[in-house]
Amino acid sequence: MDVVSKVIYYICSLLYIVQGILFYRILCCMAERRKGIFWGVVIYFSAVILSGMIIFPNDLFNVTLDLIWFSVLMLGAFHGSIWQKLAAASVLYPIIVSQNFLILDMLGRLDVLLGRSLFAENFCSLSDQLLHLLFWYMILRFFNQHLSQMKRLFDNRTWIFLNVICLASLVNITTCIYFSPRESYKMWPAALACLTTNLGSLFLAEYFTISIQKNMEHKNLKLQKSYYEELEKSQATIRKLRHDMNNHLSVIQSLYRLGNIEEAEHYLKKMEVQMAVQSRMFCKNSIINAVLNAKYNLAVEHKIDCFFHIDLQKLIGIDAVSLCCLFSNTLDNAIEASVKIPEPKDRYISAKARVTENGYFTYEIRNTKQNPVLEQKGHLQSDKENKVLHGLGLSNVREMVERYRGTLDISYTEDTFTVTVLIQDA
Repeated sequence: MDVVSKVIYYICSLLYIVQGILFYRILCCMAERRKGIFWGVVIYFSAVILSGMIIFPNDLFNVTLDLIWFSVLMLGAFHGSIWQKLAAASVLYPIIVSQNFLILDMLGRLDVLLGRSLFAENFCSLSDQLLHLLFWYMILRFFNQHLSQMKRLFDNRTWIFLNVICLASLVNITTCIYFSPRESYKMWPAALACLTTNLGSLFLAEYFTISIQKNMEHKNLKLQKSYYEELEKSQATIRKLRHDMNNHLSVIQSLYRLGNIEEAEHYLKKMEVQMAVQSRMFCKNSIINAVLNAKYNLAVEHKIDCFFHIDLQKLIGIDAVSLCCLFSNTLDNAIEASVKIPEPKDRYISAKARVTENGYFTYEIRNTKQNPVLEQKGHLQSDKENKVLHGLGLSNVREMVERYRGTLDISYTEDTFTVTVLIQDA
């Protein structure tokens, strides 16, 4: 039996290592870890210990210490907002405590029923490790894709909402462990409820992710519609000009024959303006290009002097919808501010975007303004009457930048307003 015990011990050790790998991958799905071998080693060994932590009734020390350890690990070893990191702890830690307590307590009672024999000990040890491994494998199997999408799509408000939901189960399970009765089986319903709540929160997060994706797809379709409308408008202009081309040529020919050179040149210049295609090539991405064209044409209609320099030759890890959100909101705000200037000659917008050699997306937009900037508690306010329905543009931009762990800088003078965005290429 000693040989069998050794074999089972080595099998359990191997399963323990694999369990740590699974939990490590789950953590990396919820937040992006810091680069480097050191952080990889720290996270992996923490994952091994945390996922396999032993939870006994009234185990105040282990439960508190591991919660602190988990929180510090997320805050120090991973990128992202503080709410995203805390969400990983508030979602996963109650799951760890609940399932570890249930498995340990149930198998402990089974060991007693089997007479605490060597067979019972080996069976319970192997079952304990297999159940843990199966549990974390199923979590990774069913939530892997959506956990990664959560990391990319969720904003701070969504992470805070997820933290609030899971806080109740976190308080519940830790309190139950601290003050558990002598008959530990009485805690099983509370542990199961906690486990169900947090697994349910992952399903809820999955629903949020799908909703966000559908919303982004809807925005994408609207942008595509805008692009095709712009394209159709340009093609209609070209067809009209082609139809009238013979007439135009006849008029010019007649003017030259009559010796009206200046009038003929003036006519040619008017034709040149009409033949200038409304759809300009600002960017190779057709969707982004459509947005830029629409905003450029809108600015020109309001007699705003525009300068666009958009150099996105390289492929970048920011999706087109997020870029369109950035360009649309900032350009809308710039146009809106410029239009309020009475003299058209004083209206100006400059927008520059590029991907640097070291892998950073940079964007700067500067516009002239007249109205003073309203600021309340560090947040810019709309100067429109209904502030609830307006002033959301920069808020959307800020959320988009935070989602990609970038930086947003807003500066202004008496007559200019500048927004600068810096995002590391994903």
